[in-house]
Amino acid sequence: MIHQLIKAIYNVLHLKLATILSKKVSIPLSKKLLIVSSVVLVCLDTLSAQDETTSNFSYQFNRVQKYVSISPTQLNEANTLSDLNHYYKADWVKEYKSVNLTVISNGQKKTIKNTNHKLTTAQKKLIQSSDLDSEINVVITYLPKNNLSNSRIQEMNFSFRIDPEQNAQYLGGELDNYIRETLMNKVSIKDIPQYQVAAIKFIIDGNGHIVDAHVAQASKNVDADKLILKTICDMPNWVSAQYLDGTKTEQEFVFTIGDQSSCTMNMLDIKS
Repeated sequence: MIHQLIKAIYNVLHLKLATILSKKVSIPLSKKLLIVSSVVLVCLDTLSAQDETTSNFSYQFNRVQKYVSISPTQLNEANTLSDLNHYYKADWVKEYKSVNLTVISNGQKKTIKNTNHKLTTAQKKLIQSSDLDSEINVVITYLPKNNLSNSRIQEMNFSFRIDPEQNAQYLGGELDNYIRETLMNKVSIKDIPQYQVAAIKFIIDGNGHIVDAHVAQASKNVDADKLILKTICDMPNWVSAQYLDGTKTEQEFVFTIGDQSSCTMNMLDIKS
């Protein structure tokens, strides 16, 4: 953006000054400065107008995920710790001392131990028996893979949850029409400039109701923020997320409007 602005200003100034010099006339300094200032303003206005038409001004709904999770299908195919958590780095480990996997099953805490990164049949069955929407914890003690002669035993841990088979869904089926009519025609890039985004986080509870809606990232316009928040709060009910056995659970979402390439998107805990 900056280098394009400089190049545009340079090109226009170069052309204007070349025209002036070719006429071989004497122009007072004050008039020269006025000409230069006018040219710069024209360039800025032109580029600003171009930005307004080319900016990625749009909206998105995304799941919020503040913890590691896997789908039931991924769980059925899991054979190692890395399959449970793609952030886990097995190549950091030289030697495993213990791998403790703990779940809550029927309200009771249960743990099975192992001594390597491969999941045993007993561990797999334990995971399958965990209470729905509960955290499953993994604690690993190990010798790290490094060049130290006296490596000490280290510990790392992670938790994950199993996603429901059905995610929460908008009940009306015409979400795009609702957002366009109530919001997109009233909020523009002037309220949310290029490279910026406004965000509303909210939860769809077990009854499909919208709860705990709040501004997670403000725009440049307080009135626009109020309208965006109201638009989300006034949405018709959704179909709640639920597991295969019919158990319903809540899910958190984030609504973003503006430039979806904004680096702010990386700070909203959007599920990858």
